[in-house]
Amino acid sequence: MNIGDKVRFLNDVGGGRITAFRPNGVVLVEDEDGFDIPMMASEVVVVESSVAETKKKPVPRVEYGAEPVKNRADGGGETSSSISGKQYLKEKTAASEDDAVDENLEARVTRLEIAIRRLEMRLARLEDAKAAKEKERAKARMEHKKEKNDIIEIDLHAHELLDTTAGMSKSDIKDYQMEVFRKTMKEHLHEKGRRIVFIHGKGEGVLRKAITDELKHSFKTCEYQDASFQQYGFGATMVIIH
Repeated sequence: MNIGDKVRFLNDVGGGRITAFRPNGVVLVEDEDGFDIPMMASEVVVVESSVAETKKKPVPRVEYGAEPVKNRADGGGETSSSISGKQYLKEKTAASEDDAVDENLEARVTRLEIAIRRLEMRLARLEDAKAAKEKERAKARMEHKKEKNDIIEIDLHAHELLDTTAGMSKSDIKDYQMEVFRKTMKEHLHEKGRRIVFIHGKGEGVLRKAITDELKHSFKTCEYQDASFQQYGFGATMVIIH
């Protein structure tokens, strides 16, 4: 298994090419999106080998002694170096420790970068969900507004409000009709833009006058006008809540 080998995951979908080796049997595999994924070497299998040639570093000749031997010039003008075994082991150990520290730090940075990418993807999904929810709320507000602007019809004819008018005078009937009018106005007074049509009939105009007088004195912020003649003739008044 070498850097550049194409591998696939044994226990997961996907794969890629090996970009680096890490301590404890961990390899970094670059997937098709360019992300380096840390995997255990035992969990990948090589599907295409690409052996990379590496140059070997010259290894100094080791002479085991108490003191290091200084460089000396040969007859051809070249120099050869030699160090004591103690010094060689000391330098090798220090270099190995530095390499291990660098590899550990690089592995941690790689894991952190992957975690950041995953977090960014999660945040993007949350933002999309938030935008969708806000769109639904806006739609609901529009529907609610539409409902508010729908016209409410209140038929104040006595036969529509009462099962029977037996024993009731005209004054009693008008008082009941006005009570229904006031109750309706109070129920919808907070709904700005609401339109209410009170159907009172033409008759002698007594109920219509009582309604307009009530609007002038008790509901001064509301606008009123004759309702559509085509639909109601002269027998209805439209109130617009402001």
